[in-house]
Amino acid sequence: MSSHTIDSTPRDATTESYWRLLAVGLDPDRSTPELYGLIYEGETDAPLMVDGRIVFFTDPARAHELIRRYGAPRVADKIDVAKPFFWCDIAQTLHLLSKGGFDHEATVLGAANVLLDLVRAAGIQLDDRRRQALFAIADYCTFHKDLTKYLEEVGDHASRELVDAVLWCVGAVVVKSKVL
Repeated sequence: MSSHTIDSTPRDATTESYWRLLAVGLDPDRSTPELYGLIYEGETDAPLMVDGRIVFFTDPARAHELIRRYGAPRVADKIDVAKPFFWCDIAQTLHLLSKGGFDHEATVLGAANVLLDLVRAAGIQLDDRRRQALFAIADYCTFHKDLTKYLEEVGDHASRELVDAVLWCVGAVVVKSKVL
C-alpha cells in the first residue's frame, strides 16, 4: 500500500473543503486495505465520527452513504472518495520501523501523520515520549527515505520506541472507533 498524510493545519476560509477516503492496512499478507475511513479536509482535518467515535467501514462503496448519514455537520465543497487519498499501512510501517530499509512510498510518514491526527480527534492524550518519537520520524521521513540510517543514528532504542508509539496509537484509535 502507498501512504499519504493528513494535514491538520488550519486552512484559509477560501480553501475548498473535501471529504476524502482513508485506507487502513493491517495484514501484511493482503494487498488491499481491511478498513476505510473518511477524513474531512477543511479549516482543520478531522475523521468522520459518530457518538464521539471514529468511523471505519470495510466496503469503500459505502463512503457516500456514510457522509450523507453522518457527515451533514461538515459540508464539503467536494467529495473525493472514488479511491483512497490517505493511506495508513500499519503492517508495513511496523516492518520498516523494526527492520529499517528504504521507505520509497512514504509509508511511515503517512501512518505517523494519520495516527497522530486520529488520536487527536479521539480526544486521547498521547504522552510526550511517544509524540516526540512520532514527530521525529515524521520530520525525518519528510526529507529522507533511508530508515536504516535513521535508526542507526538515533540508537537501538529508537526502533522499540517507534514501534511502541505506533502500537499505542493503534490501540487508542481502536478503543475510540466504531466499525459500521
